[in-house]
Amino acid sequence: METTEPMEESSRPVASASVTKRKAESDTDIEDSDDENKECDDEVEESGDEEYVDSDDELMKPTWWTVPEWDVDSFEGLEYHSSQEENELSDQEAEGKWRRYKRLVVESKGFYVEPGLRPRYCFSGIKPVSNLEFSAGFGQTYREYFAEMACLCLQKYNQEKSEINGFNVEFVEVVRGNYTTGSRSKSYITFMAREKPDGPLVEYQAKVWCTFVQHENYPILCRPAPTQSLGTKFT
Repeated sequence: METTEPMEESSRPVASASVTKRKAESDTDIEDSDDENKECDDEVEESGDEEYVDSDDELMKPTWWTVPEWDVDSFEGLEYHSSQEENELSDQEAEGKWRRYKRLVVESKGFYVEPGLRPRYCFSGIKPVSNLEFSAGFGQTYREYFAEMACLCLQKYNQEKSEINGFNVEFVEVVRGNYTTGSRSKSYITFMAREKPDGPLVEYQAKVWCTFVQHENYPILCRPAPTQSLGTKFT
């Protein structure tokens, strides 16, 4: 019997093809920097049809389509201060979980979301994939999809860092993955790798922008995970 995914994780972690009627909640995710938030706000305020540019007479892209800068983390410098926020939820326990969720997202830079903290009725923000064997669409499981995206980022990382490091990092397996939906969907992938053929396993992180055009995705960053991974700390 084919494994299906629960409603909360039924969407493939790629951008929505509908760019003329994007929801504000999809474009104001917690991971965005101030500059990114301004861009998102501008998009939400737009109405009617968007202008398009034809770059190669084959692929039509909206004007906001900008390739992300490599090795720039939008979380860098962000801090979360719970005391500065007003309550968003009426239930005190749910509010506490929601604030813990947001703290974890900021502190882990999007790579760790503790299961059960994010309200099920919240459609924005970074979503964890509870089972990597669930279908991610296009005939792939999340494990296969995240592995493909991690290798895409790792290829870019090796091109940039191999001469400096003196070695090429080799992908081994996916540990977990998170994603956002919307017009600027991103995947946050934690995976194991080897820096030498006979070396020990090392935890790495990869972040990628997954567009609504199949097979057109852009690596954002790839790096060794922090020494004390939040995922290890809370699991």
